[in-house]
Amino acid sequence: MIHWSKTIPRNDWKGYLLIAPAVLGMLVVALYPLLNGLSLGFLNYNLLNMGGAAFGKFIGLGNYQAIFQDEIFHKALWNTLVWTVSNLGLQLGIGILTALVLNKKLFFRPFFRLMILIPWVMPSVVAALTWRFLYDTKIGIVNLVLVRTGLIPEAQAWLGNIATALPAVILESVWKGMPFCMIMVLAALQGIPEELYEAARIDGAGKLQVFRSITLPMVRSTIAITSILTTIWTINNFNAVWLMTQGGPLNSTEILFTYAYRKAFMHYDFGLSSAISTIIFGIIAALTTVYVKMAKEEG
Repeated sequence: MIHWSKTIPRNDWKGYLLIAPAVLGMLVVALYPLLNGLSLGFLNYNLLNMGGAAFGKFIGLGNYQAIFQDEIFHKALWNTLVWTVSNLGLQLGIGILTALVLNKKLFFRPFFRLMILIPWVMPSVVAALTWRFLYDTKIGIVNLVLVRTGLIPEAQAWLGNIATALPAVILESVWKGMPFCMIMVLAALQGIPEELYEAARIDGAGKLQVFRSITLPMVRSTIAITSILTTIWTINNFNAVWLMTQGGPLNSTEILFTYAYRKAFMHYDFGLSSAISTIIFGIIAALTTVYVKMAKEEG
């Protein structure tokens, strides 16, 4: 094993000089906007009141107090929880089942694996607009199939109904995100030595016993890491909700990201929007910390 600490001098300033431009670029494009966004959360920064005496003034936790008193924020927080948990459960569950099936020796197995990957590689904007078209009341395939088969009496406005809007968007997100879970679990399954399964069969273990005693323990860490990544990406999935419903109808699909976007670019209150973004940042930072810790333990 090569010990890099011994082969590369710690005081070699040339190395630091070479990475200095990249570090400086990261500070400019990442750290400065982050710190600026955090600071705006403590200011009265509503552009509609730009001429007022209070504009740009420090108001402490005033923005956070206003957020927690806003009923729409409570709705967005609840929707974000439902959105995240539903996506995580469905993407992970379907992904695991699909990986177990595709890990077997099937006819045309490479073809099926390739087809399942298509939603994942599709740009999120294209995927959202495609599903919005599929849900269309007049020409959408979803309504056409359901009406023709007699499952519904008439075409439904899936994205315009309070009861169905959020589940409809969740379905699109699950369709797009599930292949990633499948890939991760499938890679872990292929890393399990076949000798373990052969030994279990010799001992007379059934399929359920083999799954519980061999398969599940061997892929548990992969499932945990995949769960954290899926949760982070789901919380960050702004495109699907905004392009399909824009948080409506009546805030039934409003999540924290669309709520922050609305405050910034429709109400022009960048102070409130920054405060909301800080809350989101805290949630994602906590999840990222867990992911990094788990990745180190796995490594």
